[in-house]
Amino acid sequence: MGRRVEILGEQFAALPFDEVRFFNLPCVYLMVHEEGGNFLLHYAGQTSKLNHRYASHHQLAAAKARGATHVLVLVVRDGRDRLAFETMLRWFFKPPLNAEEAPSHMQGWRAAMHCGKAEVAELARAAHMSRERGMLPPMWTQPVVASA
Repeated sequence: MGRRVEILGEQFAALPFDEVRFFNLPCVYLMVHEEGGNFLLHYAGQTSKLNHRYASHHQLAAAKARGATHVLVLVVRDGRDRLAFETMLRWFFKPPLNAEEAPSHMQGWRAAMHCGKAEVAELARAAHMSRERGMLPPMWTQPVVASA
């Protein structure tokens, strides 16, 4: 787990799919593939044990069909914190393979506030007030590979 990826100010560990079976910690996770130095997001989720969730994941085949090769992992022990971070990620990135409806701007705001992400919360609030997505700073539009 040497490679780290910064997403919304947090350091996620990049795991190839074949290493996920060894990861049994509670986490927020993203199914991604690398393209041009960035990771492109297909699915965002949270779980109490990634290895159990991954083994029978309902979107794994679809993610692989879209080119996914890695899982980005952020260890988050508290279930409420995991759910809030996942909600914020689903609002912010709108991953194509998440089957449930994207969170509303207010749900994104609440989740971002819970996670202490004031910049994301302000974007959600502005989007709610204008009924459209706020302008994202260029550095936030996609996950960026951070130095190891």
